[in-house]
Amino acid sequence: MAKGEKVHLSFYEYTDPYTEVKVTRLTEPTAINHHMYFYNNMTTQDGKKILYASMTEEGRQLYLMDIENQESTQLTEGSGIDDYYAFLSKDDRYVFYQQGQRFMRLDLCKERETCYYETPEGWKIGDVGSSEDNRYVVVTEVKRDTIPVATKANWDFFRVNCLAKPLCRIVYIDVENQTSHIVLEDHCWMGHPQIRPQDPETILFCHEGPYDLIDARLWLVQRDGSNLRCCREQPKNLILTHEYWLKDGSKFAFVYREVEGDKEEIRFINPDTLQEEVLMTCSTYAHFISNKENTLLVGDAQGNRKLIHQLTEDQDDEVKNDFIYLINPIDKKEEKLCYHGTSWRGDYGSPQDSHPHPCFSNNGKYVLFVSDQHGLPSIYKVELNQK
Repeated sequence: MAKGEKVHLSFYEYTDPYTEVKVTRLTEPTAINHHMYFYNNMTTQDGKKILYASMTEEGRQLYLMDIENQESTQLTEGSGIDDYYAFLSKDDRYVFYQQGQRFMRLDLCKERETCYYETPEGWKIGDVGSSEDNRYVVVTEVKRDTIPVATKANWDFFRVNCLAKPLCRIVYIDVENQTSHIVLEDHCWMGHPQIRPQDPETILFCHEGPYDLIDARLWLVQRDGSNLRCCREQPKNLILTHEYWLKDGSKFAFVYREVEGDKEEIRFINPDTLQEEVLMTCSTYAHFISNKENTLLVGDAQGNRKLIHQLTEDQDDEVKNDFIYLINPIDKKEEKLCYHGTSWRGDYGSPQDSHPHPCFSNNGKYVLFVSDQHGLPSIYKVELNQK
C-alpha cells in the first residue's frame, strides 16, 4: 500500500466480563497495531481521529484513523519509520515523525512534508518529546559505536546497554528555524526527554536501565545545559518509573515501588523546589497518565509483580490483576475500568508492542490501550461515563 490510501476497519465491540463496560477493538488482531507512546499527543482535539502504527508488507507505517467512518489513511511509506514517537500537533494540522535519520513534519492540509532536523551519521535516534506548542522538539541520541548490541525484540539488551554506559546526548530542536543544539552529553543511557508544559526552558529526562544498575532515574536540566539536577535519590531496592508532566507543568508524576513488599504509590515532584508529594497507594502500574484537567488518571496494572524486563514466556492464563484502572486523585481511589489481559510479551518486533500504554483522548471521552489478548497486539477503546 502507498501513502494516501484508505483502509476500511471492522470494529469489534464486546462487554467486559469483569466490569460490564463496553470495549471496542479498533484493529484486527491479525497484524501488529498500536497507538503512539502514551504521553505523546495521538488524538485530534475532538477525539474523532487517532494516530497509530500498523505493520505492513514494507514495515511499520503510520495511519490516521477516522473513528466515525471506521476508516484509516496511510500517512507514510518506505522503510525506517519510527512507530512510537510520532505525534499530532496541538492544532491537528501536522504529524511529526521520524524516518531513518530524518525528522519530518507532515502538513495534513497541504499534504506536504518538511525535514526540520537530521540526526548526524554515527548517531542513533532515541526517544522524542515536544513542547506544548510544538515549536520545540527534544530528542535523545546514542553514539552507535558505543552501543554493545542492536535492539532486539525481547529485553536482552536492557541490562547490557545500561552497563555499557553508551555515549548519549540530549538535542534541543527549534522546528520553525530548523536549528538545534546539544543540551547535555554523557556516558550514560538517557531516555524519555519531555519539555515542561508552559516552560520550554526545562527538560525532564531519565537515566535508563534496570533499577538496580542506574544511579538514579529522575533528572531535570535547562535547555542551555545548566542546572543539571537529580530529582531524588534512588536506593537499590527502589523502582521509580514512567514519569510524565502534568498538563499544567506544575509537577511531574511517577510510580514509586519498593522491591521488597508490596508498597506502590503515585507520587509527584515540584520541579522548582524538588519537594515530593505522595498522592496515594495504587496497584502495580507499568504506566499511568493524567487527563488534561488532572482530575482523572488511568493506569495499566500488572497481575504479575515481576518487572516487565524480567518476565518469561512461560506464563499461565490465570486471570490476575491485569486491568486498566481509573484513578480519582481527589478521592484517592482507583476503580477497575476493564480487563486488558495482555501477555506483556516482547517478541513481536519491539519489546513495547504488547504494553497497554493507556491514555486519554484529547476530548476526555474515552481511553485507549493496547493488548494482545485476542491475537497480535491491537488497539482498544473504552468510552468513559458508561455507568
